[in-house]
Amino acid sequence: LRLTADSLTRADVLIVGGGFGGLYTSLRLAALPSSPAVRLLDRADRFAFLPMLYEVTTGAVSCWEVAPRFDDLLEGSGVAFSEGEVVGLDARAGVATLATTQGERALPFDHAVLAMGAEPSFGGVPGADTLAMPFYSLNDALALRERLLPYARGAAGRARLAVVGGSYVGVELAANLADWLGDKVDISLIHRAEALLSTSAEFSRMVANARLEERGVRVLLETSVQAVERDGLVLESSSPAAHDGRLDVDLVVWCAGTQPSRLARELGLPLDPRGRILVDEYLAVQGAPNLHALGDVAFATDASGVVAPSTAQAAMQQADYAAWNVRAALTGSKPLAFRCVVPDSGGEESATAGALAKRILTRPCSRRAPPQVHSIG
Repeated sequence: LRLTADSLTRADVLIVGGGFGGLYTSLRLAALPSSPAVRLLDRADRFAFLPMLYEVTTGAVSCWEVAPRFDDLLEGSGVAFSEGEVVGLDARAGVATLATTQGERALPFDHAVLAMGAEPSFGGVPGADTLAMPFYSLNDALALRERLLPYARGAAGRARLAVVGGSYVGVELAANLADWLGDKVDISLIHRAEALLSTSAEFSRMVANARLEERGVRVLLETSVQAVERDGLVLESSSPAAHDGRLDVDLVVWCAGTQPSRLARELGLPLDPRGRILVDEYLAVQGAPNLHALGDVAFATDASGVVAPSTAQAAMQQADYAAWNVRAALTGSKPLAFRCVVPDSGGEESATAGALAKRILTRPCSRRAPPQVHSIG
């Protein structure tokens, strides 16, 4: 592939990754007074709203409802968009390399925000990466629908399905697949912790368990997957009351974990033991003055020592500050120390997922500073 830069104009700021954090950073930055030119980069052409992708699988919604195109979302915002995968980034030279279907392109930048998010993690479980179906993207949701359609139509007998991972996504997927397929499927939900939605409020866990029981979903807690085989799972339980041994299934859907984007490891930036980029209280990458990072790819501790959780809410809070601080870096202004507001309810994505999506998709970004700046000296 030949490296070219003739077809793209220079962007003052590149936002790498179009998840909640990256998309909202680009919109916030473009809305600030005297904003720089902003270009958002993502490997896909659509913003995928992961907490609602199960509705694509079941056919409850169309793709555009939970995965609108970036071009449509950014229309009129002043943010440019380029589809492709960032395969290199030289902070000192101020150049990112974007691999596209037409070849590789060099994108010069004065400043970049790294918001690549996370990618599937199979935890080293034998067979998981080749035999299980991941559920992390729009393409994953569509592929699962295609796989299950013969069962939904009654053309393939009764399905035996295992969903691995008892987070919000796994719980919602299991419950909604049971609603869609009814008596055409036997579903087992496997989770290694002692409770589903382990970071959520007790009430949320109670509701989730009742909903799964009502739909006939078998829940296996304190159970880990030791191997994925072509016709089943090898399980190991840490509780005498839980399942141990082998579980015969026709299909395994993997929602069990994520890891920071591998690009973070390839850039030579300082990382924590989990592979997250180390940033200061201003979300600036340590040792790289023209880079900021946020979301799942960054280890961010706010000015009071609170570690930002891996949620859409936290990513959008960081986006407010990242946008402001990038502009401050470009103009020589004073940056603002990040303040993380953790919900008192202990709730998870499910409580505000729809509100967050609506905020991005329909509410114009204000031209004000991030919230709570009055308390920053």
